[in-house]
Amino acid sequence: MSGEGGACVPPIAKLGAIVTVERVLARTPALAVLLPMIQVYDVGCLLNLDVVARDAASPPGLALQLDTAFSGEESTSLHLVLRYPGGAEVHSDHDGDCAPPNLSWFPGGVRGDASHTLYHMPLWLFPLPPPDELLLTLEWPWARIEPTAVTLDGAAIARAAKRSSSCWPA
Repeated sequence: MSGEGGACVPPIAKLGAIVTVERVLARTPALAVLLPMIQVYDVGCLLNLDVVARDAASPPGLALQLDTAFSGEESTSLHLVLRYPGGAEVHSDHDGDCAPPNLSWFPGGVRGDASHTLYHMPLWLFPLPPPDELLLTLEWPWARIEPTAVTLDGAAIARAAKRSSSCWPA
């Protein structure tokens, strides 16, 4: 599907505006799940999720487990649920058909140093959420992360969407 207004991917020729979140969503002795920011476009937004692995505290084979944890396999996957006002929900593990609303894993990357590995795991949310308070719940049983929830400011996301702009003038 096309990046210009398409449901499954962020627009390519647009500059997304930033909503700073700067939250540690969950932490174990070996892992931290972070949401530093949301990159917002006029049609949807990227939740820029980072998973940081502390290599010294990690069990053997953790890197391989992290690589497969985003595959959607029930036994190892990280699960996120975004709940809208009124109770409607969108789940990160139901992204196969791109039907809106949709919260789908988007290609990220990995980098590391001598003691830590960072997995950048963005999630594309389409369409934009309502400009109300949203509840984001994270659960990762494989990593021993119990359900934990944070609120996101839908009004800040709506304001940022208005700041999203094209790379070139019309």
